[in-house]
Amino acid sequence: MEFDESLQQYTYSYEDLIFAWDEEPTEEYINKVKALAKNYKDNFDRIIDFILPDLREMYGDVSKEDVKNSLGKPIIDYNRGTVSYCDQTFDDWHIFEFEFLDEKFEKIEHFSVDG
Repeated sequence: MEFDESLQQYTYSYEDLIFAWDEEPTEEYINKVKALAKNYKDNFDRIIDFILPDLREMYGDVSKEDVKNSLGKPIIDYNRGTVSYCDQTFDDWHIFEFEFLDEKFEKIEHFSVDG
């Protein structure tokens, strides 16, 4: 666990995912991280299906595989209930983000593109 000055949040990397909190989490955070990581990965195809129509609108006929290879490391912000892709490789200036309403990533909504 470290404080990331650029994000102004506490972060923890686990299995190619970055987790972020506004305040330093309690010692139990590792259990939450493991559960969220598993649930995110289990639902990754559903997440791609959710954001794919918007990405096709912006970037043309991109495939699911293109999206999987271009999103980069997600930042899962537990406090805000968001997943952000700051290092996506579709372009150099946009940040992609969606909201998750449950810890299982079964209820996701509000995909947005910022930048």
